[in-house]
Amino acid sequence: MKIEILTVGKPKAPYVKDGLSEYLKRLKVHLPLSMKHVPDRSKRKNAEKVLEEEGKEILSTVGNEDFLVLLDVDGSLVDSVSFAAWVQKKLNETPRKLIFCVGGAYGVSEDVKRRANFLLSLSPMTFPHEMSLLILVEQLYRAVMINKGSAYHH
Repeated sequence: MKIEILTVGKPKAPYVKDGLSEYLKRLKVHLPLSMKHVPDRSKRKNAEKVLEEEGKEILSTVGNEDFLVLLDVDGSLVDSVSFAAWVQKKLNETPRKLIFCVGGAYGVSEDVKRRANFLLSLSPMTFPHEMSLLILVEQLYRAVMINKGSAYHH
């Protein structure tokens, strides 16, 4: 079972890129993990068209047996320990990939929301999507460390 992190666009902020590099390096020691980016089309003026095009790109990368977790402000809020248990359960149950999707500047299309198997909220607050990505990767690392009984989470 593999975890894939799917994002709209590639991170540009240096502090995000540095943080992602560090946590991805740590995570890859413990589990098969990849990151995939679909093109960011937010430079276009029409938000509806952007969502439609980005949504098609996202859905084209998700297989029928993949479990798609969409980061969404209206998703479920969980604490880190519960998230760790949930990730371990999904890793054991999901036949193909466990995909975590971080949408773009306008969010994601309704088609992507309908395809998602689970909506996860990092917080009721709104974060830039690059920051959400960094928080997600840190929480995935924390989940792995919790499941291994490490002192990282204290």
